[in-house]
Amino acid sequence: MPTPTPTVPGNPGLDQAQLDAQLREAAWANDVEAAGRLIAWGANVNAKDGTMQSPYLIATSEGSVEFLRLTLAHGANVKDLDSWNGTGLIRAAERGHWEVIGELIQAGVPLDHVNRVGYQAIHEAVWFGRDDASYHATVRVLVAGGVQFNVPSVNEGLTPAQMAASKGFPGQSAVLAALTQAPVPTDPAAALLAAAKSGDANAATLALRAGANPGLQNSDGKTPLEVAEAAGNVQVAQLVGALCTACR
Repeated sequence: MPTPTPTVPGNPGLDQAQLDAQLREAAWANDVEAAGRLIAWGANVNAKDGTMQSPYLIATSEGSVEFLRLTLAHGANVKDLDSWNGTGLIRAAERGHWEVIGELIQAGVPLDHVNRVGYQAIHEAVWFGRDDASYHATVRVLVAGGVQFNVPSVNEGLTPAQMAASKGFPGQSAVLAALTQAPVPTDPAAALLAAAKSGDANAATLALRAGANPGLQNSDGKTPLEVAEAAGNVQVAQLVGALCTACR
């Protein structure tokens, strides 16, 4: 017989398997309040069902940022893999969840893991994505966070830029071309502040990749996020905010 855990205050007598199953259900529903109760009763954020889905992995694929933060705060294993041998980063990239990607990068997720079909996260973002703002932001956050972005996929032998061209994505092609061809900034901090003011999201991406601290301050005590928001530069604000939780 399963052993209930009634000693935990508030637990109505659910055993471990029931707690874990209900937490996965809460993840699919993005019910953070219920998840908090279940975790307090002992539910495991890494517990998988028969399809290799855990509450943590579900949050990454569904773009549930607050739920993801809850799992990270309670021991989520960012190196865990799904049934496709993919990380949470790969799952989020496929769906264009750039904010989730930023959270995962800050949490130390493996950046260049290759899944069972031979794709890294950036390949998934291009090949399975769309040529729209959410996927452009996804690519920028990945590149700013340090992923390799000129490596061919295992099966097709295509780089992300070649994938974008093959899919007929002019916007994504332009983003990748800018990131590939532009020189590395010699002063990343100054480059990030300048990009925040001008709204050049690609320049901001390269500055962050080169080591600029997203939480730095200019001479007026303003962070790049504050500079970008004041200037109405949404793309830069999204990028910096995704990689600097403390800046928000």
